[in-house]
Amino acid sequence: MLAVFTRMVGNQAQFYNVQGKWLHRPVQRVFHTIPRMFSLEELEPLLPYLPTEEVRNDALDKLHVMDASIPRSVGANLLTKLQSFHQASAEIYRDHLGRIDRVHSLVAHERQRRELSLREITSIVLQKPDVDNLTDVELYTVHKILIKDPKFRPQVMSKHRTYPIWKINPLVQIRDYEKVKEWLREHLEVVITQATYSKDVSNNNYQNNDSAHSNPVSRFVRKARNLIQESRMHRKVTTYGSMGPSDRTTIPEPANADAVVSVSNLVAFDPEERIIIEYLKDWVLFNHMPRIGNTWSLSPMLLRAVGMYEGCDLTLSTGSLLLRELGVIAPWENDALYALQVRLPREHDPQILQLWENASNSVETIVQPDTHIRDLLEDLRTDWGSLNVYCIDDAGAREIDDGVSVERVDGKGSMFWVHVHVANPTASIEPGSAIAQYAKTLLQTHYFPEKVYPMLHSNLTQRHFSLAKDRPVLTFSARMTTDGEILATKVTPGWVRRVKHITPERIRRELGLNAGTLPCVSHTLTVGHRVADGRHDNSEDTPLSTSEISDLRLLHRLGAARRSRRRGFAMTELAFVNEIPRPEVFLQRGGIGPVYSPECARRFIGDPTISWEAREAKLDGEFRQDDVDMFVTELMIMAGEIAAGWCGERNIPIPYRGTIRNPALITTPEAYKAQVVDPVMDEMGYVPKVFRRAHNLLIGHTKLRSSPFRHTLLDVQAYTKATSPLRRYPDMVVHWQIQAALRHEGRLGHGVLVGSTDDSYLPFSLADMDALLPSMAINEAGYKGAASWSTTHWVLQLLHRAFEYKQAPLPSVFDVQVHTEKVMLQHVRGETIGHVKQLSGFDADLLANDVSSRHGGFRIGDWWQARIERVETYRGRIKMTPIRLIQRISEDIARYKTGAAYRLFQSASKE
Repeated sequence: MLAVFTRMVGNQAQFYNVQGKWLHRPVQRVFHTIPRMFSLEELEPLLPYLPTEEVRNDALDKLHVMDASIPRSVGANLLTKLQSFHQASAEIYRDHLGRIDRVHSLVAHERQRRELSLREITSIVLQKPDVDNLTDVELYTVHKILIKDPKFRPQVMSKHRTYPIWKINPLVQIRDYEKVKEWLREHLEVVITQATYSKDVSNNNYQNNDSAHSNPVSRFVRKARNLIQESRMHRKVTTYGSMGPSDRTTIPEPANADAVVSVSNLVAFDPEERIIIEYLKDWVLFNHMPRIGNTWSLSPMLLRAVGMYEGCDLTLSTGSLLLRELGVIAPWENDALYALQVRLPREHDPQILQLWENASNSVETIVQPDTHIRDLLEDLRTDWGSLNVYCIDDAGAREIDDGVSVERVDGKGSMFWVHVHVANPTASIEPGSAIAQYAKTLLQTHYFPEKVYPMLHSNLTQRHFSLAKDRPVLTFSARMTTDGEILATKVTPGWVRRVKHITPERIRRELGLNAGTLPCVSHTLTVGHRVADGRHDNSEDTPLSTSEISDLRLLHRLGAARRSRRRGFAMTELAFVNEIPRPEVFLQRGGIGPVYSPECARRFIGDPTISWEAREAKLDGEFRQDDVDMFVTELMIMAGEIAAGWCGERNIPIPYRGTIRNPALITTPEAYKAQVVDPVMDEMGYVPKVFRRAHNLLIGHTKLRSSPFRHTLLDVQAYTKATSPLRRYPDMVVHWQIQAALRHEGRLGHGVLVGSTDDSYLPFSLADMDALLPSMAINEAGYKGAASWSTTHWVLQLLHRAFEYKQAPLPSVFDVQVHTEKVMLQHVRGETIGHVKQLSGFDADLLANDVSSRHGGFRIGDWWQARIERVETYRGRIKMTPIRLIQRISEDIARYKTGAAYRLFQSASKE
């Protein structure tokens, strides 16, 4: 639909379309925009005639006729422009009809899934090689075709408007879908024929039919039934897609074992059955299934044909259950690692497996004992000598990226140099090397509960770059006063000699921080056999001297001063949302990742051991950073600010990070805090998450750009991430750019590049950086989602086993605070969502019942006592039934719901 955006109305985007009608649409469902096509002056005459209130969910995306009394001249200019644009698009379509109609065959690969930008696809289809000179109308015309073609899908839906990159199904996959469709049609014809012409339509009679033996779907159905029956002798299943733990008598003895799970292969699948399994996999796991004609509906028909899921909805959850019962995936499989398209070195992704092999071969060459690693900054490095560098990490930390130190300025009792020393692998790894290419593809180290996937090979990081004695570093330094004012900064390559590894727990103990005032009460839930993880806090082996304790106390004080000095401190406190604690999962030493295998059926005996620290959330459903986390975080932010400022002075393109506000939102974060947050805080004593989320929306979204811009949330003029080059590829890019500038200035003179626009000496030009940032941004979003969903998955696996099978004690009732009303949900009926106090603020769905009806339903801010009804592991939901209303907020506070808050500001602004 072609329409002009007029304004935001609450959380809804308002549009005026080419037919002269208006509609409201969730802004998340706007996938293509053309900026600055209309001016504000052109829109102003129309605005008084458009609604100023949000519409109900059932009215979203529906066209509404303008009032007949409105003068014809209102909006006439807008319609003229829209119609002219529409006609131009229609002409492009007619001129290129032959190629547009076969766009998939033009851009798809035979066997591999491709990812191309809208500009790249448009260039191919319209045969215009210069992607930078494509017009808005050309891009819109092709976008309009792609959005309707089920063989194309946005790579990350939430980022598509900003970064329009498309996932393209391979040609062979579409042909295989057609094969399955034909096999299923033949199978159903046999079934119908038997039902019509034979009185005996039992399974035995059907199985003896010749057509049934030759048809791949029929063979698959028979094999699946036998495997499912065998599986259910050892594992129970639910009608909502959850699979229970293995029969206890079959669990192997885990004492001192390297694994708590054993896997045995059963019957093999033939090549045609594998095509059917791949079809189901694309539907259930990868969400690749294009909605071509009735292709999407074939999967439920396959489930019905198997005949083992009576009482189940024939949806994705049951499809997932089928794959688990066949042993194609493990009973506990983390679906998020498939559905969210995380690039990991695993069997079904041969491209990344090849990159991993190439990188591993390069690493093996580098880590030979007699191999000298080239250091591009060797001649420029400063020796930090006897300066103590403190690396503050948990005992189980794998890569030590950074450490901090402090120097007192002679004769200046209130002035100090604070240094953040960062590992410097980029001085020895070329941007175009196999190691770098693998890091670029993975983008970052992935920490999932069941397995860690390092971005850089562990042999490389541990032997050469992880911070330790005599290791190379890139140091970001600030000369700072005791009240947190930064007077000067510098970036210095160097060597660290005295490195002290210390855990946050030990710092809390040595400095007496948080004594008796820990942020929450917690208890550990464990299902399965307890297995020692082998971690040891080495920092406990060496006592801290008086001067070392003094250094740490000073660093803590300077970090706190720096945090309180930033005037955005209050906003930062409102906006930061701590994540749910990540559970620990043990299957075998070294972890185990996705185990999808379409070659044969398997049986999994035993189950993962899952441990989780269930914290008791505070009233606002969140947790405060403790003092140690706070000062370390603050110094890392300072290092990112220094790196961005240093590069900005020299016009060096790097992945700068900042926030962009939606100008259509009339109010500001400061106004929201004063008019909503503060009154809520005064009455309730805390700020519910619903108001924090509204505040976050007002601050704006974090973006990546190749030039500096303000980060409102952090309250800094420029910011980048530069302290984790062993774990994040964007940090490696920053280091490559900085070290190239350092070497250039080393030849020409310090500071000579300040104000320069020359980028010829850089490994990444401005054009290179602009091309790199879109994929970087959308992959970061995907990986963040995968990490979050992985935590949810394993917590629910634990709760399912604890609740349904009593493998761990749970409270009989829980306290739940409502943060989302059912009217705001389109996927849930008769429910609301709230935080579970005793489960780290984990979300649960409260089911409407007689108890909630007696109190007029649910209201944001309510506290309810509730019981667990069921745990839906596939859907990622805990269902609870309310048994008692504990507390309800006042009517005055209730009116500050998200949408109402925006309307309040709109009216206040007009006054």
